Amino acid sequence: MNADQTITPIDLRDFLKSQGWSVFEQALADRLFVFSSPAFPRRQLVFPMDLTAPDYAETVDLVVGKIGELMGVSRTSLIARLFSIRDDVLRLRVFNGANDYDLPLSFASSLITNAEKLLKAAACTVLRPRPHHPRLSLSEANQLIEKSRFGQTERGSYVVRVSCPLNALEVQGSLELDDSDAPFVRQVTLSLNQALQQLTSAIEADSIDSLVNSIRTSASPLVSSNLCEALSGMHDDQMNNSLDLTFDWSVLRHLPPQTRTQPIRIQRDYFARVEEIRRELRSVEREQQDTFIGTVERLDGEMGDDGRRSGVVVLAVLLAEEGESVRARTVLTPEQYAIADQAHMTNGAYVRVTGKLRPGRQPRQLADITDFSIVRN
Repeated sequence: MNADQTITPIDLRDFLKSQGWSVFEQALADRLFVFSSPAFPRRQLVFPMDLTAPDYAETVDLVVGKIGELMGVSRTSLIARLFSIRDDVLRLRVFNGANDYDLPLSFASSLITNAEKLLKAAACTVLRPRPHHPRLSLSEANQLIEKSRFGQTERGSYVVRVSCPLNALEVQGSLELDDSDAPFVRQVTLSLNQALQQLTSAIEADSIDSLVNSIRTSASPLVSSNLCEALSGMHDDQMNNSLDLTFDWSVLRHLPPQTRTQPIRIQRDYFARVEEIRRELRSVEREQQDTFIGTVERLDGEMGDDGRRSGVVVLAVLLAEEGESVRARTVLTPEQYAIADQAHMTNGAYVRVTGKLRPGRQPRQLADITDFSIVRN
């Protein structure tokens, strides 16, 4: 079966309209799409509206050939665009000076893994912007990876092609973008595009310190340590490769005016700077004022003159956003300590604690406790 047979009439119609062609509505009654364009006044493109039409495959083959001729693009490139008309496509092109035909197997594997990590980091940033994501395990990020497709590699150096269906997920992100009503997948690809621009611009302008400071103080940073880590994993020291990242945007959705449509190049000497930024952002953790649910792991209090214990208690508190628990050390009053002791001695008991969870190594400090109680079933 010819690959052209899978190009649907609607996709071909939408592509032509995105390129400035107009449909002749009177022909619809005859189950035909007839297109004309002011750029080509003596041309018409005609094909059936029905996949089951006897001459559908032959007609589409002729139309695709004519479009490629008029646009000055190869048939292979045009078919790829038609197949991905409903996708935002990320293309990762590895430039290896020594060999443009193959890659070390271990690096090829790492490239795919880090392409996945790159998209997940961008998805997590759209949902919960921060300099560092403790885990890239948000369900929406995992669903995006499940919906995305690894396309056929392309000729000309080594190209990894990842297609992300524009309407794959019905999710609303919290990141403020120029196109805030865009579908979630478009928000992810837009944020990734803008983050890569910020990174490369800062490296080229020698303003890394300024970038890191702005990320630390921003309520909605685009660049995260996770994104930098994924990029760093796309460089091999022995190959000493460069990397081009190109976004082929779905024509079914408009782009904000300032969106970069040209390839974004990470030159081989940029990767060391990307790693510097990663290390700086990895250490950024913010103090969290919140109410936490957890368990009492250890009681280290001391007996007071009044015969009651108070002091240090180690808890395991759940961080809802990260989906994981961390150990936290706090100091409790005699009244709070008695509650902690009761919870510790009760199988399956949880406590509710309100305070400030400070950044750092575990056990982290939980200070300024304003409430400490047992969670009642």
